[in-house]
Amino acid sequence: MKIFLITLLLIGAPIIHAQGQDSTSFERDELIVSEFLPGFYSNYNQVYFNNRSKVPNKERHERREIEIKEIKTNVFSVSDTFINANIFEKPITDDDKVASHSIIMVAANNVEKAVQLDIYKSDESYSVDGLNRNPDCTVMMIRGAEEFYAREYMGNCDELTNVSTLSKKHLFVRMNESSGITTNIPYKLNEARTFECYVDIPGVSGGRDIPYKRYEPFFIHDQGGTFEIITNYEKRNLVFRLVKVDWELNNHIGVFTRDVLVLYAEERTADGYKINGYTFTEPDITRVGINFKWMLVSCFMESNKYATPFM
Repeated sequence: MKIFLITLLLIGAPIIHAQGQDSTSFERDELIVSEFLPGFYSNYNQVYFNNRSKVPNKERHERREIEIKEIKTNVFSVSDTFINANIFEKPITDDDKVASHSIIMVAANNVEKAVQLDIYKSDESYSVDGLNRNPDCTVMMIRGAEEFYAREYMGNCDELTNVSTLSKKHLFVRMNESSGITTNIPYKLNEARTFECYVDIPGVSGGRDIPYKRYEPFFIHDQGGTFEIITNYEKRNLVFRLVKVDWELNNHIGVFTRDVLVLYAEERTADGYKINGYTFTEPDITRVGINFKWMLVSCFMESNKYATPFM
């Protein structure tokens, strides 16, 4: 019996060792690109620093938000929205948004030694029925140090989400030739995180047992996401804004300015837009709040209702 078992193991050994199989580096990169793509991206920081750096109007980028979702393996829907309004002037509504839609297919191209993005124009249905036709745009992506960048473009890529650079935290999109913006600097969109927020008025603290009104829930992102409330009694129009600041410059010459997460408490008044105050903390923190006593706001990625207790 022992001789029989040893014989079987020896016969099976070549089969076991033959299961190892190397892919190409581009097939591995295909998996990484497909992992990086999904997310919600915004260029809020770029718009802010265009203004702060006094970039000429004809070179300024519009406010842009892009949401990418996986439809099926290596196939992604893209909702690409331009926002033609300023939160400091008016509340942003759907009428201020202009959206386009497309589908991206990701595949390794071993012949061209790249990851190939085939981009198809679409509508809100994101039907995959026509994906066997020639794509409207093809982008060949190659790997850099910590990102993938476009080596070449083929087809009519203008007016599409023609990816320029992709990393874990960023999505850069090439300028459209017909945009009217006279710069070759791409749209620089940062990936956003979603937070849930509530507002208490007044902001109860210190165990005070007094009546208060809670306004909830509000879901915003940390790339300039906002929500507004009108209070029940004073009818104050309060605005709250969350920004993970990705600094392009320093606050003081020769002193490095570190990225921060900022929660603003603002207000629309008869005398104009004003900031009541703000708080800032480390950029990757998952909860942040402000308490002015007359008002408290709290934003978090995980509610205390579901947090695991710890010492």
